[in-house]
Amino acid sequence: MLMKKRAIKRVDFITMEEKINVIKLANKLLKGIPLIINFEEFEPIESNKIITFLSGVIYAIDGEVEVIQSKIFLFATKKDYKDGSLRKFVKEYKE
Repeated sequence: MLMKKRAIKRVDFITMEEKINVIKLANKLLKGIPLIINFEEFEPIESNKIITFLSGVIYAIDGEVEVIQSKIFLFATKKDYKDGSLRKFVKEYKE
C-alpha cells in the first residue's frame, strides 16, 4: 500500500510542460501521491492557473502547498507531512 512508504519516497517530481494533463496531477494527489512541481520553464499565467487549481484540490483533501523556490511547489496532504521526511527535504533544498 502507498501509505506504508515514507512520504518522500512516494513523491512524484514533475517539470511542467504543455502536454501534462492537470486532471491526472489532481488524481495523483487524490491517490495520496505528493507532488513537487517545477514551473521554471512554464508560462507564468498558465502556471498560476494550475497552481490555483491544484491548491483547491489539496485544500479539499486537507493538505498544504509549500513553496520550495519561487517556481517550485510541493503539494501534499497533512498526513504526508507527519513522518517529517517532506519537511526535512524542503529544509535541505532551501539551504
